[in-house]
Amino acid sequence: MSPDLGCYGNQLVNTPNIDSLASEGMRFENVFTTGPACSPSRTALATGVYQTTLGAFHMRYPEELMPDLPDHVRLLPQLLSDAGYATGNLKDVRGAGMGKDDWLFKSPEKVWDTHDWSELVSQQPFYGVINMKESHRAFARSSKAKVDASKVVVPPYYPDHEISRDDWAGYLEDVNRADELVGGILQQLEEDGLRESTIVVFLSDHGRPMMRAKNWLYDSGTQVPLVIWYPDSFDAPARFRKGGSSDQLISGVDLVAETLRMAGVEIPGWMQGRSFLSSDAVDRDYVVTAVDRIGNIDSRSRAIRSKRYKYIENSKQPGSVNDCATAYRRAMHPTHHLLDVMGERGLLNDAQERLVRKIDAEELYDLEKDPFETTNLIDEIAYADVADEMRRQLASWKIETSDQGFEPDSPAVVDYFTNYGKKSSKDLKKYGATSSDKLTTQYLKLRAKVESSFEK
Repeated sequence: MSPDLGCYGNQLVNTPNIDSLASEGMRFENVFTTGPACSPSRTALATGVYQTTLGAFHMRYPEELMPDLPDHVRLLPQLLSDAGYATGNLKDVRGAGMGKDDWLFKSPEKVWDTHDWSELVSQQPFYGVINMKESHRAFARSSKAKVDASKVVVPPYYPDHEISRDDWAGYLEDVNRADELVGGILQQLEEDGLRESTIVVFLSDHGRPMMRAKNWLYDSGTQVPLVIWYPDSFDAPARFRKGGSSDQLISGVDLVAETLRMAGVEIPGWMQGRSFLSSDAVDRDYVVTAVDRIGNIDSRSRAIRSKRYKYIENSKQPGSVNDCATAYRRAMHPTHHLLDVMGERGLLNDAQERLVRKIDAEELYDLEKDPFETTNLIDEIAYADVADEMRRQLASWKIETSDQGFEPDSPAVVDYFTNYGKKSSKDLKKYGATSSDKLTTQYLKLRAKVESSFEK
């Protein structure tokens, strides 16, 4: 989920519960996960260490190929448990919560105390995580608050078509449903007498599940909402402003450090995250995000972002945004089909055309002038100094954090992802799939729907 909430200015959604948390708590405007997909991001959110430092960054590989955690690294729930907290990754709290971890390292046998709400909250103090699937594809569209697709304004690089607008409306309806579930959780806290003794944090693990968003290092893939609510009876930290907002740059690893500070637990020296609400907090000048293999797509990109500029280094990208999508996304996401059909018919504008061209090796964006990141300035003389500085800062970050993404993959990893592609790619000729293949069937069905929309 991106910051597509009422409290962030979106006028099509209905999110009163999260908006209330923001108006009574604090909203953060420049929060970025360390990766644009669930498992790499959650790896950092569990440890306070970049997934690239841990060598735990490829999306969709089995546990036997995952690395072990270094001996000195302990997970956030373990650190809190050591400090006397009961911990829970909760399931079915008024319909919310899956109990999933989705980490990219071999998980220790004992991490959480429980998955049960009643068992957790009967103990004090406690730390609970509730992972919601709402806003993840496929969109359930189960919210009572519907979104009028005709009022949806898609980004300029998106095909402006009834199918893409309806798809976007489905996502926003799932945002509404997530808010309804948040309301249920808050009500449960109230009924259990815990509302005024519990800090509430709302965030997402990556941006919206759309083309050029999830799995990509543009803001649409890495910028997330963050709302923190403190009870009035608590001594809030020095930089917390009730009803206020902050534009400081915050990385996903910082959320781990700040959670420890909230709990009164010392932040370990090995942790790469930093507190952002304490009196001695130091603002970041940059945040860095990373993406590596995702399913059958052998990619590697790094991005560094200041408040104004973003530089992306695409050291391994095998094609266009439209091409570099997993087989599932190519089959199930209507925008891919729209780009294919509109491209064949010569209907794409310049911004849309970029999505079907090979990705540039380097990208530079002026976010003040170009918030949708559609104009690559990397070859503009006026921005040469900015590009050089961003390159230097990114190179320093790779060294300082021991980025393992540039080490060769093991033969076992290469073999696994090659076979992953064979099993799931929609490229029938290359991988020998048949028309009975489930993804192929779905691909052909959605492709036909898109083509027929142009015959009206």
